[in-house]
Amino acid sequence: MFRRLPAGLPADPVFPADLKKLGYYVAPNDEIRSTSNPKAYFKYFLTRNDRHNAMQREAMNGAIRNIISERLEDLGLEKLLLPLGAKPNEPSLPIFISRDLPIKKRVVILFYEHDQDLGVLAYRIIGGKGGINEGSAVNLVKYIQAQRTSPEDASSPGIILANMGQLRWSHLAKKAMTQPIWLALPQKSAVEAPYRFDDEANSIPENRNTGEHVEYIFYTVVQKLCHPAAKLDIIGVSDGAVQVFQFLDDFTNFTTWAPRVSAFAAVACWCRAKDIRNDDFAHWLMDRGRAYATSDKLCGLFLAGPKGKKHLPGHGCPVFSLGEPHFSEMMLPKGYKVIIDWFQEVAGDPDYANPEMRNETRDMNGNIVDSDDEDEPEDRKGWKAEDFEEWVPLDEQKGVVLEEIKGEDEESKVTLDTKENVPDNARTKGLPILSKKSEESKEMPEGKGGEQEEKEVQPVVKEIAGNGAEDGA
Repeated sequence: MFRRLPAGLPADPVFPADLKKLGYYVAPNDEIRSTSNPKAYFKYFLTRNDRHNAMQREAMNGAIRNIISERLEDLGLEKLLLPLGAKPNEPSLPIFISRDLPIKKRVVILFYEHDQDLGVLAYRIIGGKGGINEGSAVNLVKYIQAQRTSPEDASSPGIILANMGQLRWSHLAKKAMTQPIWLALPQKSAVEAPYRFDDEANSIPENRNTGEHVEYIFYTVVQKLCHPAAKLDIIGVSDGAVQVFQFLDDFTNFTTWAPRVSAFAAVACWCRAKDIRNDDFAHWLMDRGRAYATSDKLCGLFLAGPKGKKHLPGHGCPVFSLGEPHFSEMMLPKGYKVIIDWFQEVAGDPDYANPEMRNETRDMNGNIVDSDDEDEPEDRKGWKAEDFEEWVPLDEQKGVVLEEIKGEDEESKVTLDTKENVPDNARTKGLPILSKKSEESKEMPEGKGGEQEEKEVQPVVKEIAGNGAEDGA
């Protein structure tokens, strides 16, 4: 048996975190292009070696993060280390806040996805079509700074960019990082296993996970650094939306923060109306919350009401499209203006409540041919969390789906039958099976023995994949 000595192992690749040294530059349209081929974007597959490709990508991302930080600082934001008072060489993570945050009477807080770097919205936009400003928080910050705090206050709102992704602390690099950065830490060789993550040694105090980070932003950053009367507009994306949703659903948290939170935009949130346990939060969410789902519909188009509709779960508030059908990280770069414009609408009306909305499709004569009528009660103040119907996706439903083949007798009756006359492939765990039997037996031609036979229509049974299907299917 032979083995390779450490000295004979391939060296770990090293790439500089500099666009120019990596062979790229920022084009006039703010897109990153290759120096050797100005028409080409970033090339990930540099070699057939995954370690080389990953290290090059991380070097590129590091250079991009530096550019984004410089641009955000030029816009008047500054980095703040959490926990408050932490030194740069101690376990801590950075966030961005407005320099004049203590005097702002309205603050917009962004809780983004748990796998993205601070200030980054979508690397696929930054490294491709769109450019750095579009794929980062730069354009978002610029648009917020162009708004008014209120009709009476012409100053712009304050900004807090939370850091939901960089919750790992590396004692080797002396900085907070995301999972991809952790896997790209320098190794002794190119074939070493990643560093082991220790829940205590490599986490950040009071910010060990996304839930703790959201709580720290509210109870420490906002309470200590924001104006006591400042109103809060919250944007949550993916896990950020889920954590804010669960934070406000807590009875104590909602009682504390309901007077200050003006609006909540939940982007790509997988929490449903059925998950709400706080009736006060459920009613507030219907008036001051909006959800945004992946959809190929136009940006800003209304999709469903608080209870949802077919193929779209209810989130407890109106649901809209941001014009992105696939990727959650692409939603905010495409639709941040729709969200901020809604925040402005809420800020201009102290008694704001979401208007009644529903989808209707009309023909050329103006007649309604399809509508999204949810039979909602007129008195919305009487709604409670338990009033929402549970929406179960097709791939999570248990049991079988039956498609009956109609016979000649269209007046036949549908009855329930759990065991009798069920094909072998339809056997499920005691679930009822539909069978169809005719009400009246028709006279049949005389056969053997001259007896009349009853004609029975057997159902066609389809099992839903993954639920009740036999092994090996």
